[in-house]
Parts: sequence; structure tokens; C-alpha cells
Amino acid sequence: MNINKLLGSLLLIIALAGCTENLVELGENTYSPKIVVEGYLFANQKVENIKVTRNFPLNSSIQVSSIVLSNADVSIKELESGKDFKLTFNTQKFTFEYAGNDLFIDYGKEYQLNVSAIVDGKRLNASSITKVPQKGFKINRELSQFDPIFYREPDAMGTTKSFVLNFTPSPGTKFYLISLLALDASDKTFVYDNPYFEIKKEDLNKELDRFRLQANQLPNINSFGGNIEYEIPWLDLWFYGNHRLIVYAVDENYRLYFQTYGSVQEFDGNFHEPRFNFIGEGIGVFGSAIADTVYLTVKK
Repeated sequence: MNINKLLGSLLLIIALAGCTENLVELGENTYSPKIVVEGYLFANQKVENIKVTRNFPLNSSIQVSSIVLSNADVSIKELESGKDFKLTFNTQKFTFEYAGNDLFIDYGKEYQLNVSAIVDGKRLNASSITKVPQKGFKINRELSQFDPIFYREPDAMGTTKSFVLNFTPSPGTKFYLISLLALDASDKTFVYDNPYFEIKKEDLNKELDRFRLQANQLPNINSFGGNIEYEIPWLDLWFYGNHRLIVYAVDENYRLYFQTYGSVQEFDGNFHEPRFNFIGEGIGVFGSAIADTVYLTVKK
């Protein structure tokens, strides 16, 4: 992982840590050292890619290498059994992971992340608990429509066809995220003849990722009301070729963080923090999810 990209992904969190009342001041009076966490557990997957970094005063001069807390003590506790699993630092990815084979992330269980690190000469501690969504979430491939179709292809009645996602929700999980990645994205596969925007080739090459990766959220899902259908908007499909679609059923920690990190200023000008769900000197997110993946093809 590129450490500069890691730093960039945390800038918003770092900035929010210094916000107070209706004025954002830059200086020591608004700064207090924090452990910054970005970590997710996935049912039936290994524990990996747990990012543990630190914040810093916005007007200070720092070294990028000092942001990552590679010497932190990081562990996961399975609350049902009370067993602790110590994580180790991966020097290639700049993240923490569990190297053993005896940690099984199970549906509906609770796990506690515990982090201890020295920041600015002070021992900081942070912990957070996530409850993995209940078993039951899955994409229903036989009820979905993922057969290849041409871009905005009309049916016999002249109505534009669409890819349709059908999934069974996880009991009690109301919030779902959809990630759509164009696997063949390039200036040669881009749909220039689209009804939305006029995009020039030189502009596309500057912002390829903006079009290549699309994301949507499905909030307030009735998880006990049967299967959910979602029509993939053509506005999210900017390229011909193959696409990967991942649907995530996410826990409350991630839902609260996702829905609050971008809305930190009230109408009266006052600022507030996102919902971090950490005890101690921690900010960021520690959540869990169930993921399912399908693929679709836009024909030219």
C-alpha cells in the first residue's frame, strides 16, 4: 500500500479531530493526540488490512513515515470465548493482520479491537466493539438480471433495459453498500456517447478513477420484509466491458460512521465529530460486514 494514499484517506478524520464550536482554529489548543483506526472484519475471511495511524496538528511539519504506528500493540478479542488474538504489522501493506489460522470471524458474533501505542511520548489506548451481521445475506443470482446487455439497450417496448440486483438481507441489518468497479476501464472503453455529460478524452484521463469506481448506499432496508431488488443506474456504468459488483451488509459501527463523517457542521455553524464508537483515545472506524460479489458485462 502506498503510504501517501493512506495518509490522504485519513485527512478528513484528522481535520475533524481539531474542530471545536463554530470556528476551526489551527494550533496546539485544539490538538490532542489520538490513535486513528480504519479496520473492518468480514465474515468467513481473515483479519487483515487493519490500519493504525495517528493524528497531528494541521499547522505542523511532520514526516509521513511517522504517521503509521507500526510499533502499536494491536489485538482482537472474541467476546464470546474471551480469547485474545495478537495482530502483527505487515511491512509491505503498512497494516496489521492476524497470522494464525485459529481466528474465525463468524456471523452474529462480537469482536473487540484493542490498540495501545505511544504518541507524542504519551501512552494512548483505544478500543471498539463490532457485531458482525447475522447470517442470511446473499445475492440471489437466479432472481437477478446480470446477463450481458448493450449500453442502454431498449426492449421490445422501447423501454431501456437495466441490470437488476436481487438480494436477501441479513436479519436486523438495515444498511447496505454497493461498490461497482469497471474492470476494463480505459479511454478506449469509455462510453462517450452517453446522455449525461460530454466528457473529452483528455479530461477522462485526468479523472479516470472518478468514473471507474462507483458507490451507492441502500439505507433503511426492511431486513425482515423479503428480498430486495435494486436496479443498477446507467449513470453508474461509464465503460463497456466487464464490471465487478460487491454488495456489503454492514454493522452499526460502519453505518453510523458512514452517515456522519461527511456532515460535521450544523446549520448554525457549529461543528461536531462523526460517530467514531471508540472508547479511550481513538477515532476512525472499526466495523464488520458480509460481502457478496457478482459480475456483469456491458456490450458495445
